Amino acid sequence: MGRAQQIVRPGVDVLNARANAVIHRLATIVEPKALSSPRWRRPILIIAAAGFALGILLSLRAQPDAFDNVAWLPLCLLAFAAVPATIALNALEFQLSARLIGHEIGFGSAVKTTIIGGVANMLPLPGGTIVRVAALKAAGATVGSGTSVTLFVALMWFGAAFAYSGLWLAILDQPALGYALLIVGVLILLACVLITRRLAGGSLVTYQLIAAKIGLVLIDAIRIHLCFEALDVASTFGQASVLTVASILGASVSIVPAGLGVREGASALIGPLVGLAAASAYLSSSLNRIVGLAVSGPVALALIAWKRPGR
Repeated sequence: MGRAQQIVRPGVDVLNARANAVIHRLATIVEPKALSSPRWRRPILIIAAAGFALGILLSLRAQPDAFDNVAWLPLCLLAFAAVPATIALNALEFQLSARLIGHEIGFGSAVKTTIIGGVANMLPLPGGTIVRVAALKAAGATVGSGTSVTLFVALMWFGAAFAYSGLWLAILDQPALGYALLIVGVLILLACVLITRRLAGGSLVTYQLIAAKIGLVLIDAIRIHLCFEALDVASTFGQASVLTVASILGASVSIVPAGLGVREGASALIGPLVGLAAASAYLSSSLNRIVGLAVSGPVALALIAWKRPGR
């Protein structure tokens, strides 16, 4: 039996190496290093913030009464239920990403990393990625494997969001675009399963990660729908669900910190496809971002202030 294991083991190691190589190659494609430097991202952040503010002003000109009848119950549900649920699922997803490459991270540490990383994305550097990779390195991972798995898990998010939004687009009388997104999303998820099945976590952790990503997309849809409700905009859950793909489009523009203004602009473009006014879609997406930062920002600053220098 020992002899058989000695024969099989090199083959498994080769497959693991190939899977890691594929993930690392995807990482270099998703996150070009030249555009991630503070030299470029600082002026881009300023431009993005100005564009974000301009978009809000233009949307308010189109709908000047948007904030006249704010419903506080949906806003409270967004701040005290939906945003914490997003943080909890993001923490679980981070735990699973560590497990995928053979490391364990406690839930408390994962929550802290998620909160600080989410706010750090607004800085003129790839803050969220840096915070996650640093936490994975502290757990025993290499910088290369930490970066690769972080960006690879983001690819799973693309697959889940494309499939989910595409399904709703098809239901809401946009079959061509809807089925195209659905097929692309499913193919991405299948590729993720095939690539990661030989890693330390195996297929089980991959399936759990995909389930976590689908859960995050669902919560994002709920958050967007609550924003529409808060602004007294007539909409359905299906319409809000289609806008979840805008979050992916914002995240994919990695040179803009946290996709500031990109996600909101994408929402304004996608909204009319399902019968939503562009201004309403932009304002709802903006409100979603602002409330999220209002909840996680102070907590992140408190966590950073609490940590000892050098830790």
